[in-house]
Amino acid sequence: MRRRMGRGLAALSVLAMLAAACGSDDDDTTTATTEADGGGGDEGGDEGGDAVEITAVDYAFEGVPEELTAGTVELSFANEGKVDHELALVEVGDTSLEQFLKDFPPVLEGGPFPDYAEGVAVPIDRPAGESGDVTFILSEGTYAMFCTFTGDASAAAPAEGEEPAEGEPHYALGMAQLVTVAAGEAGELPEADGTITAKDYSFEPDVEAGDTTINFMNDGPDEVHFAQVSVFPEGTDVAAAEAAWGALMGADEANPPPEGTPEPEDVSFSGIYSSGLGAQFMMPGGFESGRTYVLACFISDRAGGPPHAIGQKMYKIFTVE
Repeated sequence: MRRRMGRGLAALSVLAMLAAACGSDDDDTTTATTEADGGGGDEGGDEGGDAVEITAVDYAFEGVPEELTAGTVELSFANEGKVDHELALVEVGDTSLEQFLKDFPPVLEGGPFPDYAEGVAVPIDRPAGESGDVTFILSEGTYAMFCTFTGDASAAAPAEGEEPAEGEPHYALGMAQLVTVAAGEAGELPEADGTITAKDYSFEPDVEAGDTTINFMNDGPDEVHFAQVSVFPEGTDVAAAEAAWGALMGADEANPPPEGTPEPEDVSFSGIYSSGLGAQFMMPGGFESGRTYVLACFISDRAGGPPHAIGQKMYKIFTVE
């Protein structure tokens, strides 16, 4: 949702400040579980849910079922547009789509979530012309399905190394609709190599060297979370990584981090989920033995405020043994 950290998240991800917070570069390997990345989500859960194929075009979703079933959802997402697209879901209850699209934009800048927006699931985004699969858990309710990206499909293709032209948010161009999720059985993610559990406000990773399929769950109890997975340069230990992270989080244009500060490189992303929800995502190449990683969440509280990694110190630095 507006572009998650690591792509710019080149302009969701959920906050425009995500990219500036860590100085990430534009790297497609950070997208949610995808087939193109060797992705997970091949095996569906056995409880409830649906197998769904949805196509993104400029600017609409095609093939959306009239009704989904709560539980484990196996989503195949194809982007046939000329610009990048995401699939974001936010529960709206009885609120109209028009009202939601007026209420939600402040969230992208760290403002409060609308009171009615209980369920949140942002399972996948894909570059133009690419497709992918993801398995995630979705709860019952009426949802807005929308895309917050801002790439301009009418603009000329950027030259190599240049950022694509930005335009209006895609939801403002018609890429938004309501979706009903009917009652279903409790969702269950497929078996995975490792797990990352998010809580208010901490991470509990259970991963080993070589783990590639990772199940992410948000245990809340209240806030929306994600795990941005980044790796520090080889040879960086936890102490050096902690010092570097502090310098990077406190930096701005007037106060850049000291020269030589090791910067983590984004390698994967869990997708964005409210409490009780989660997904299986991929670690391209797997976690590497002896490397130091940081997990971070840059979403703000439902009441608004600074991103969790900054305001609540919601990050976890660890070395894979």
